[in-house]
Amino acid sequence: MSVSAAAMTTTVPSGAGTPHLLRDIRPDEIALEPYVHLTRRDMVPAETYAALEAGFPTLETILQGRAPENNQAVRMTVKQVLNDRRIAPIWREFFEYHTSADYWRDVVRLFGDHFRREFPGLEERIGRRYEDWRVVPRGFAGDAELHLDCQFVMNTPVTEVSSVKTAHVDLCDKIFSALFYFRDVNDATPGGDFEIYGWRRSPRFIKHRTMERDVEKVKIVRYEPNSYACFVNSEQAVHGVSPRGITQIPRRYINFIAELPIKAFQPKQLNKWQKLWYRNEVRAASQDERY
Repeated sequence: MSVSAAAMTTTVPSGAGTPHLLRDIRPDEIALEPYVHLTRRDMVPAETYAALEAGFPTLETILQGRAPENNQAVRMTVKQVLNDRRIAPIWREFFEYHTSADYWRDVVRLFGDHFRREFPGLEERIGRRYEDWRVVPRGFAGDAELHLDCQFVMNTPVTEVSSVKTAHVDLCDKIFSALFYFRDVNDATPGGDFEIYGWRRSPRFIKHRTMERDVEKVKIVRYEPNSYACFVNSEQAVHGVSPRGITQIPRRYINFIAELPIKAFQPKQLNKWQKLWYRNEVRAASQDERY
């Protein structure tokens, strides 16, 4: 099946049953510290969540024959979903909408002024106002200022207590990220929470990772069914995932990405003397640079 980019900018009919996640959010619900973000429990009505949860694909579907590693993030992208008839219609509609121009307009309604404060000059570099950016789902052809992705993600079974992602910022060509949790009802494993950090000092990085000494945890979004978090990605937006206990049950969520053709910011790196001084932490971070 081939899906054109133009078809995916059409508004999903209101009777289709798929939620429009940001449609009913008010600007005053957005938190500003330690960076611009929004968190919410019970993101969609219970009956809608139940319909989505029932159609969440299995780990085997997402792995497609690959052997899983310990606590590894594995994904199914919008391009894969929209071309796979095994995926339930409500989910294909969900993915179609959340990679559309209509969805992006809701993001800009809520976060446009925050983008302008965080990235002064970005609109001029791109050549259009945020409201006018052309949108194409990531992986599809078409002229666009922005590529949106929506992904099924599972963190594979845990055989050794570990964090799937320690404190970091997302890649610097991404200005907006979000996640929507679909925790299995049988999952009682501790950990797997989304952690929001603030800087103790001016930002400095090992690629996109931070050192524990430089940041402090200020907020936890529990890994709970129907919980949601989103944020403006920048060098301030340090986040991570708490270590998860040993379990055979995958950690499940939807990942949302807004990706530019250029870098929106450039994380300041440790200088050569700092890399020598903190060489053990640099080595550990370099070995864990997974995206």
